[in-house]
Amino acid sequence: MRVSVVSALILATCFLAWIDSSEADCCTSMSHLKYTIEGGDCGAVGGSRTSDGCSITICGNGKALVGTFCGRGPCNIFGCACKGGCLSGDFALDFIKNNPGYKIHVTSTVHRS
Repeated sequence: MRVSVVSALILATCFLAWIDSSEADCCTSMSHLKYTIEGGDCGAVGGSRTSDGCSITICGNGKALVGTFCGRGPCNIFGCACKGGCLSGDFALDFIKNNPGYKIHVTSTVHRS
C-alpha cells in the first residue's frame, strides 16, 4: 500500500512538472558557426581553432554559449522556464556585429533548436 502511494505521488509530481514546462519558453536554440577571422585569432572572439578556420557555438544574441542553454538566467533541466527568458537575436549577424574590430567571414552555420 505504501509503495503504491509513493509511486502515485512521484507520477503526479512528474506530470505537474511536465505540464509546467510544456507551457514555458525553452531556450535550447543555438547555432554552431564556422568562420575565418582577420585581425586576430579565434580566441579573441570566443572561438576555437579548427583545421579550416575557427568554430564557436552561440546563442541568438551572437554571444558564445555559456553553460548548456541560452537563457538569460538559470533554466530547468530541460532548458525551459529560464529566469529572464531566452537570449534572442540574429545569431551569426549579431556575432559579427558584436565583434566590429575583426573581419569575420562565416563559412557555415548549423542551427539547433
